[in-house]
Amino acid sequence: MENRKRITEEDLLITEALIAESYGRLKKSVVQAPSRALGSFGGTISRHPFSAAATAILGGIAAYVIITRMTSHVAVAERKRDTSRPDFMHEMLSMIIPLAAPYLTGYIQKYIGRILSADSS
Repeated sequence: MENRKRITEEDLLITEALIAESYGRLKKSVVQAPSRALGSFGGTISRHPFSAAATAILGGIAAYVIITRMTSHVAVAERKRDTSRPDFMHEMLSMIIPLAAPYLTGYIQKYIGRILSADSS
């Protein structure tokens, strides 16, 4: 049988204080996360304005294409039936999205990881 140190009331009080301190830091991190993310986002835009503009433009084009596809699905089906030529933009997106998705998700994971690791330290 192992010799174990008996748990005293002082040990419980210290553990309780450490848990309360950790919970307070967690609560503070959760409250500050949105402002830190936006601050980091704003800093990135100010450091790389051309890249940010290009990303915004490409995002807007992608959103426009997705919305028009969703809202005019019937019109697209009729147009495809009338013409035999494939839609160039659709073909390009169907080739680019599978290639870009892993890089985008990896970038987002690293970005969130950096935010969370900065909050915990």
